[in-house]
Amino acid sequence: MSFFDLFSVFDRFRRPLSTRAEPFHRVHPKDNFYQSAGFFPMPFALVTTVNERGFTSIAPHSLAFPFDIIEQPSMMLISRASSNTSTNLQRGSKAALHFVEYRESWLKPIVALGYPGVEPEEKMKGVPFEMIRTPSAEYAADPEFPLLMADAFQVFECELDGQFHYQPERETDAPGCEKFWCLKVKNILLKERFHERLLAQKEFPDVPLSYGFRHNEAGDRRFFFCSHNRPKPVPIPMAKGLEANSIYYTANKLDPEVRFDLEACKLLIEVPKPLLTVALRGIIREARKQGVTMVDVDFMREVNAKRRA
Repeated sequence: MSFFDLFSVFDRFRRPLSTRAEPFHRVHPKDNFYQSAGFFPMPFALVTTVNERGFTSIAPHSLAFPFDIIEQPSMMLISRASSNTSTNLQRGSKAALHFVEYRESWLKPIVALGYPGVEPEEKMKGVPFEMIRTPSAEYAADPEFPLLMADAFQVFECELDGQFHYQPERETDAPGCEKFWCLKVKNILLKERFHERLLAQKEFPDVPLSYGFRHNEAGDRRFFFCSHNRPKPVPIPMAKGLEANSIYYTANKLDPEVRFDLEACKLLIEVPKPLLTVALRGIIREARKQGVTMVDVDFMREVNAKRRA
């Protein structure tokens, strides 16, 4: 029995009894309702941007999550309109979203980086993170692109989507409201061993989770963080007729420049699962060779005809 299996056994004994019989209590939403009126644990991104003086600063953001997920990957970032992050994005349009593993000694500096009203140069003094230039060729010499955190295991390099606009009516003055930023994901950078974990799907990074800001009647003001247990895989039962959707999902994750339509994926249902990825990669190679960016039924039939010849 592994350590994680043993931990899981003990975990069963510390779980609370069922709350099924308890009544619900109505809680009225307040500002930042997800943390002031409930429990909503979230991963967070450490966002780097560049100010008008060319200085890179870091700001932690819990409200950073996938937005466009199919053809043009993007992240939705919600930040105060008056924050350094919003100001820098409005001016420079580029950002890098970093994800770090759980390390207790990093939590206080991360909270301090989110404190409003402090100039970036002052806020960045004494941070425990090493800052480096990006390895991406298109941004390495760009003074408008922020430095990266060498301590991150994963980085999303982004540019502002200038076409997205969402500005709901608010009674609060604009600087005190939230701002919604759609960031196009241009590059995803993973440290090598984490890339290996991603492919193996057997070991996951220990990403810190935030329960957000809390304060009590005694006046204590705190952010709450936790780590998590090893993720447990749960098999998905495949109902008849959903095989093509599963193939479609797998195929369109393999190459950002070659897409598959659903009808083409239906022609691959009979391919044995252990060979599916190999078959898909072969089709992608042929598509790239011919300059094809959308694999449809006609292209699939052409590939099959060549294999039989």
